[in-house]
Amino acid sequence: MKKSPKIWTRAFLGTTCKSDIIDNNLCEAFNSIIVEARFKSIIKMLEGIRTKMMTRIVQKKKLCNGWKQNYGPLVKAKFDANKKDC
Repeated sequence: MKKSPKIWTRAFLGTTCKSDIIDNNLCEAFNSIIVEARFKSIIKMLEGIRTKMMTRIVQKKKLCNGWKQNYGPLVKAKFDANKKDC
C-alpha cells in the first residue's frame, strides 16, 4: 500500500467533527417545503415545490453575487479569527 492505514482507516480516525456543516441546507429547505405542500393535489404540490425551490436558489445566488471574495462573510470572519491565533 502506498498510504498508511492511519490516514484512511476508520479505526484510526477521531470522533470529533472536523466540519461545521453537518447537513445540507438545500435538503433541509426542500424537506420543509414538502411538509407544507403534502396536503395539496399532486400537480399543485409539485408546482409549489418547484416555485419555492427556484425562488430560494435565486435568492441565494443574488446573495452570493454580492460577496467580495470567493467565500462567504462567515467563513472570512472565522479565517480572520484563526489567523490572529496563529
